Amino acid sequence: MNVDLIKIIAVGSGGFIGAVFRYLISLFALSQFPDTKFPVGTITANLLGCLIIGFLAGFFEIKSWGHPELRLFIFVGILGGFTTFSTFSHETFLLFENGKLLMSLANLGIQVVFGLIFVWLGYQAVRLFG
Repeated sequence: MNVDLIKIIAVGSGGFIGAVFRYLISLFALSQFPDTKFPVGTITANLLGCLIIGFLAGFFEIKSWGHPELRLFIFVGILGGFTTFSTFSHETFLLFENGKLLMSLANLGIQVVFGLIFVWLGYQAVRLFG
């Protein structure tokens, strides 16, 4: 296995940045809805991450923009650390496990359907304005 230290540093440092921003965004979202049992922090981070990845992927793919290490830093590192499928899955499971079937289905629908829509919107923004 050929390991490229620059790529590892790009992913690792980006992951640190993304995880810190996810924590801060989650805190902000939860401060806006302090009494909710709904996972608004994860939803906010995941949907914002979907919008950003769609927008940036548009620049990288449609506009042939960026360097491969920059792409790793942003997509795998920052956005990989910022969005979180495992937390989304766990929170959905806990809602279901605690008898909140409608909330678990709503969480599933919101994040999957709107996540795809937000990625599409990011791409469209690049096509329209880029």
